[in-house]
Amino acid sequence: MTNRHLGASGHVGDFMFTAISGGRQPLIRSLVLTALASSLLVACGGDASSNGSATTTPSPTANEAAPQAGPVDPPEIPVVARRLPAYQTPGLALAEVDPDANTASCRAERALTGAANYQVLLTSASGETISFQVMEPASVDCVTGHPLMLHGHGFGGQRVTDPSGTQLQRLLDNGYTVISIDQRGFNESSGTVRVMDPNFEGRDLLQILDWAETHLDYLAHDRQPAGGFNLAAGATGGSYGGMYQLLIHNIDPQHRLDVLTPDITPHDLRYSLNPNGTIKSAWDLLLVAGGERGANQPLLGGLDPAIKETLLRGATFNVMHEGALPFFYYHSAAYFLDALPADQQPPMDFLTAPIAGGLEYEFAAVQPEAVDILFSQGIRDTLFNFNEAWENFQGYRALGGDVRLMGHESGHILPEIAGLLDQLGPLAEGVAPLQDLLNSLGADLPELQQAGGAAACGELSRNDAVLAFLNEKLEPPRAEVLDAAMLGQVDRLQNEVCLPLKDGEAVWRSLAQIDDENRVETTVPVTPVPIPNSLLGLSSLLAPVFIPLDDLPENLAGVAGIGALDVTLGLPLLGVPEYCNAGVDLPEELPATGCDAIVHVGWGARVGTEAPRLIDDQLTPLRGLGGHRVNMVGVADALQEDEELGLLVYGYHLQYLSSLSRDVLVPAVTLSGTVQVPVL
Repeated sequence: MTNRHLGASGHVGDFMFTAISGGRQPLIRSLVLTALASSLLVACGGDASSNGSATTTPSPTANEAAPQAGPVDPPEIPVVARRLPAYQTPGLALAEVDPDANTASCRAERALTGAANYQVLLTSASGETISFQVMEPASVDCVTGHPLMLHGHGFGGQRVTDPSGTQLQRLLDNGYTVISIDQRGFNESSGTVRVMDPNFEGRDLLQILDWAETHLDYLAHDRQPAGGFNLAAGATGGSYGGMYQLLIHNIDPQHRLDVLTPDITPHDLRYSLNPNGTIKSAWDLLLVAGGERGANQPLLGGLDPAIKETLLRGATFNVMHEGALPFFYYHSAAYFLDALPADQQPPMDFLTAPIAGGLEYEFAAVQPEAVDILFSQGIRDTLFNFNEAWENFQGYRALGGDVRLMGHESGHILPEIAGLLDQLGPLAEGVAPLQDLLNSLGADLPELQQAGGAAACGELSRNDAVLAFLNEKLEPPRAEVLDAAMLGQVDRLQNEVCLPLKDGEAVWRSLAQIDDENRVETTVPVTPVPIPNSLLGLSSLLAPVFIPLDDLPENLAGVAGIGALDVTLGLPLLGVPEYCNAGVDLPEELPATGCDAIVHVGWGARVGTEAPRLIDDQLTPLRGLGGHRVNMVGVADALQEDEELGLLVYGYHLQYLSSLSRDVLVPAVTLSGTVQVPVL
């Protein structure tokens, strides 16, 4: 190991550190002793380079005082490199170099042209196969090394093996080493899919990180302020590929991920899949289909027995059973951010527990360390909505890292009904006249949601923002020069949130304006007709109830942020019966109680008597007669000419496919109270 690999100047870019103690690892001690000897030779009139050593004493920088003449000053302590490749990192135990491999190695001075692309298979702690792809950057740098970038796929997906034309190729071109992962149970990684279970997926992910750090001897390590070096690493991906990033950081005792860029990622799966006690069944069914299709062992393996039981019982009884809620909470970022004591964590309880196994809290709910994160979230995303990103943003920002948030117009988007009808061929020709007829009556065709838009907030591309954020934090060796205006917007995200209004248009909100400062409270007028419930709620497919809102600013341009409801659901003329507030412990899976109303509330806009439109396709379910104080799903949309703003209330919606009220004793409900409008 020669000093030339450290670089003669002992610094990287503008980053410099000064003294280190003699008690460090042998390599560092030898560097200090060599430098001290060189200083003494110079002081005596000798030439430090005359003995053939490549080590030089760096000249002072703006952060260092120039040495003063006089015998009382101690010898100058040399600057030590801020960043080292793995094979020169003190204290890091590396695996033996495989003499038969044709992959890059700085220790073996082999294949340093890089660009290798190969699969690695490991055996997990649970006896399953872990599969991932290693993609080397071109031209390996053995002086400072390369930051590691982990990539994870979405639910039902698989690792990337050919990065051409993707964001991963762009990362490689910037000098990152990329590892793309087959998550547990998908593609060539075996085992059942546990949905980012710390006990299973979590341990597998740490094993991948351990392998990378000990086998890729060119990975960069950064000197830490408290001493020692730590892996320079980040992570990227969306949806399931965002969950794994937060999971690794939450459980890794070495805190090796420096920067995360999760897109369209949940905060609490209990809310994602079962908001306000109402199963989001259209998405649940799609996730089952996608998960089983992409699983390593569909049907016999695939989704874990505990998950299949949850979905089957939910479809049958219209509730997520109580024993499943702790399971999904444990698999969420919220579990670690909340950091509740162990005695406040309820048990995971499943009929399939004997074959599912691993239903214990093996990782304590301890708040993670601060970390830099760029969250991005689709404002139109109906699976993991903006509120999830807002909760994640607030939770991780409170830990002290540089945490930012931007929205975009893409995400988890359900298919348009019109698009599905187009598949009917000649029968589709009759759809347009039917649509015109319904519009003339103030109604509309049933819809899951409208088509998504660009993965951008106004002119700020998510991919560009991610690369800028990663490069700012990890400083890859070949970072590309990025557009100054775009970089300015990424910097602006430090104190503001970008919310997209539509493709090419966005609004910037202060943090207080998202869910507090810009809210205007107004009374919800009494609806002229009750809101149909139970089987009658199916009429909402054509004609949901629109409730206009009064007392709003005259210059109202739209809505942008998170609103809030403080309302009561009651029976027409009767209000809320006393038996609904009696606190009687009824069986959780009883289908009819006389109190089990379900309605879905969104922001609506309409012109005159035309059919109203649902803003950003976002709905907030309310379940049960009585009072409800809840946040509405965050939206951002401008009102069109002559449109009025109101609440749009459904007794049934296709996004909650099988989750209409089954309580035939509640045929209709009224809604009264107040709403806080996030005005634009």
